[in-house]
Amino acid sequence: MALDAVNDRWSLHIVRALAFGASRYTEILRVVGAPRDVLAARLRKLAQSGILQACTTENGKVSGYELTQKGKDLGQVILVLKRWGDTYSDDDVPSVDFIHTVCGQEFVAEVRCQACGRPLRSGELSFGEDPAC
Repeated sequence: MALDAVNDRWSLHIVRALAFGASRYTEILRVVGAPRDVLAARLRKLAQSGILQACTTENGKVSGYELTQKGKDLGQVILVLKRWGDTYSDDDVPSVDFIHTVCGQEFVAEVRCQACGRPLRSGELSFGEDPAC
């Protein structure tokens, strides 16, 4: 199942930190705020899942972490989740705005149909085949 790799409190925070520039263990620790042992375990789990990879020096020491393509694609899911949270969050925490560096405008994630380009709306999807019940 797709959520097995990120079904805990910290994993999506780690992917988000890596997606927005953190790479060293201490940077990730500062941004995410997880206990050290938890962070180390999640980094191992995310590496085993193919979401990130450790960058090593010539002597084999880990110098940092980076997202794989699988992890970069998960970053897109986080942007859509952010939009959902911005829409429905009841807390007073201000939202972080992102600027699309290509056009200079605020970036708002949206799911669109690859074939027709239309934004996806509720009720517009069906299974390709009848799912087994």
